Amino acid sequence: MYRIALAGEAHVIGESLIKLCIQDIVSCVLGESYSKQVESVSLSNNTVKKRINDIADDIELELISRLQACNAYALQLDESTDVAEIAILLVFVRYDFNKKTEEDLLLCESVNINTMGENIFNCIDNFMTTHEINWGKCIEVCSDGAKSMTGKVSGVVARIKNVAKNCNSTRCILHRYALVTKRISVTFKSVLDEAVKIINFIKSKPFQSRIFKAMCEDMGSLHNTASSYRS
Repeated sequence: MYRIALAGEAHVIGESLIKLCIQDIVSCVLGESYSKQVESVSLSNNTVKKRINDIADDIELELISRLQACNAYALQLDESTDVAEIAILLVFVRYDFNKKTEEDLLLCESVNINTMGENIFNCIDNFMTTHEINWGKCIEVCSDGAKSMTGKVSGVVARIKNVAKNCNSTRCILHRYALVTKRISVTFKSVLDEAVKIINFIKSKPFQSRIFKAMCEDMGSLHNTASSYRS
């Protein structure tokens, strides 16, 4: 069940493929009589779903117990809209466990009605209160530059600081980069803009990418593709 969940495969693959493969392997290695014993193993769609839910519940309980026992933790918040136009809130947590820094997904919830700071905070606060996780241990919170997150009075970060007095705040790396680009010199900006245009031109059509690759190979370059990174 764990392997199916880890691979992100459809639950029916357990009965329609994996079980049949196991039977074939056991039959070839150990014999037909042992292969028949594998038939008693339930890998139906409902069974796989139930076991995956049990695994998820166990992982959640383990994470909550770790946060209840740790000395401090930090949160990273991200709110975005999926393809179905549903606002999804992701909360990642970082904490110390067995002298190592661990990072896990703490919360993944849909935000109803609107994505105002109050609603987002209430979503997080309800989870913390329900599972008895102490806000006082929160020492850092990281978010993007959205107003609902960074508003001085009603933003999520401001509300968290009201309940976590020792909490500091920071913004994600990509947003800090965006802030820096607003203050760079005109000369440097023109160079970056030109580089972006060149890369976009190369990436715009497969034919142009192939020409660029051939040109790099003719010049003896170590690299033959125009790398780009998107958030």
